[in-house]
Amino acid sequence: MRNASELIATTSAESNISLMTSEAEDPSRKLQFSYQLLFEKNPLAMWVYDCETLQLLAINEAASKQYGYSQREFVGLTLLDIHHAQDDVQPWRDYLCSPVNDKLVARFWRHQRSNGDTLEVETVVQEIEHEGKQANLMLIRDMTEQRQMEQQQREQAQRLTTTLESIADAFFTLDRDWCFTYVNAHAEELLHCTREELLGRNVWDKFPEAVGSIFQIEYMRAVAQNSTARFEAFYSPFEVWLAVDAYPSSQGLAVYFRDVSARRLAEKSLEEERQTLSAVLHSATDAILSIDEEEHIIMFNPGAERIFGRSRADMLGQSIDVLLPKRYRKAHIGHIRRFSGSGEANRPMGSGLVKGLRADGEEIDLEGAISHVQVNQQRVMIASLRDVTGRVRAERDSRQSRKQLSELTQKLMTQEKTLVRRLAQALHDQLGQTVAAIRVVHETLMAMKANNNAPGRERFEQQMSELIHQANRQIRQVLMELRPPLLEEQGLAAALDNELRHRALIHPQVGLSVEMKSEMSLMRWPADLEYAAFMVMREAVENALRHSGASAVTVKLSGSALALKLDVSDDGVGFKPDKKSRGTHLGILGMNERAQAVGASVMIGAGRAAGTRVSFNWRSPA
Repeated sequence: MRNASELIATTSAESNISLMTSEAEDPSRKLQFSYQLLFEKNPLAMWVYDCETLQLLAINEAASKQYGYSQREFVGLTLLDIHHAQDDVQPWRDYLCSPVNDKLVARFWRHQRSNGDTLEVETVVQEIEHEGKQANLMLIRDMTEQRQMEQQQREQAQRLTTTLESIADAFFTLDRDWCFTYVNAHAEELLHCTREELLGRNVWDKFPEAVGSIFQIEYMRAVAQNSTARFEAFYSPFEVWLAVDAYPSSQGLAVYFRDVSARRLAEKSLEEERQTLSAVLHSATDAILSIDEEEHIIMFNPGAERIFGRSRADMLGQSIDVLLPKRYRKAHIGHIRRFSGSGEANRPMGSGLVKGLRADGEEIDLEGAISHVQVNQQRVMIASLRDVTGRVRAERDSRQSRKQLSELTQKLMTQEKTLVRRLAQALHDQLGQTVAAIRVVHETLMAMKANNNAPGRERFEQQMSELIHQANRQIRQVLMELRPPLLEEQGLAAALDNELRHRALIHPQVGLSVEMKSEMSLMRWPADLEYAAFMVMREAVENALRHSGASAVTVKLSGSALALKLDVSDDGVGFKPDKKSRGTHLGILGMNERAQAVGASVMIGAGRAAGTRVSFNWRSPA
């Protein structure tokens, strides 16, 4: 057992305190002075306690200050009063029974200050003699702050580890030698290695495929320039796209990375869809445009440029009203607002058709649909419009043609009834009476035959001959009304000449003439073609005589074996066709119908100087 002077000497050595004494001083006074310096004034808390009762026998100033007890309050307390919790009692008793050498080892305990605060302390015990009794000297070092700092560091390290393990990114750190120092679980997955296989290994040795790649280039640049590296690259061994953020530090490099293959695939797909949509928009023949909530145009495709005759650059940002005739603009605002508040995703525009306005002022007919979509958190409307002006005009013309055809049919039926009546009248009133007279004369002659000397027989025979000639003329007249005999017998040229000669007798005040080259008189065409040309001529001449007030009408025939042209010109008031009157005259419609039936065409327009010219044109398709 060491005595107090030895312990104090040892403590003096550990504390590097030099005692300034002279060799002439009394040894007891020297020991007392050393004890005062090393125990009472020691900056570390110290006390002496009874080994059996654990009662504190002496304390220094540092202990009084550290624990908040006065010297008087301390003396009389036991060590068990100082310990923080009952959990320390049994470990403390075991400690007291431990060998002397074990007590020299520092131990950690939780003590309690006078105000109830907990102190975490490190203690070392040395056996001594105190006033003739066995006692222990305890040196106490306050480790509360250090322990708290260590605990905070442990907690911080734990939080950091938990954070690094829980973050969505894969994470690893490299030291200055490019060796792995930390690898989280996500990094294990993406690198296809466990952390045990990676920690302490050189990254370039472990992943030789990355040598010379953008990964090595960027990592080395980040360390060399002490700057952050951010990049995306494809790592072919794993067939994966990685987005990397690398942060340099004095210890090495911290790398965050994540698999962005799905995003890159989605971006690629989105880009392909965007390009496809752009190609569709640019190749579409329909007008496709979109407007924002203020009805300003934000998209205007080439189809819209073509249909409206306006450029995309001029239309972007413009109000959609410029594409509408003025009389529809006010109503259009109401339609747009009602559709916007209806909740409908899409619907046809208007009642099937809407009116549009081209840049040149022409109104066009459009059909299409409008729909709501969300673009960049904004609601926009997209309209798809098709120019159906031609179709609408064709349908209108078709309806007009059907109406005209119905009227023509009615006219033809009326003409047929009139012709039948005329034929019936001619056969009954003219030919019938002539035949009856022939019968009477014939019977008279038969009666006279019995008497060879009957007077007047020659006169009756002469009368009979005249009646027969009259019947022939009447029959020919009826046939001419139906189909000119000369047309079939001698051809179109002869029939035209005969027709005009006949009409000249009826209309002597109008100069009627036929112009043709001599060789045309022998030219023949298909019978149906000649008949159609003749009937067009007859209708044109009839219209000129009735409506034009002309003083001269000229028919000109020209052509070849594979072509035929027939012009009828007059010097009358003229004919001015327009969109409203075109095709409304039943005579004109009839001429067109006849011409189209044989593959020909009829053109009606102004003559050279004045009047009207009707042209019948045919060319063989062979």
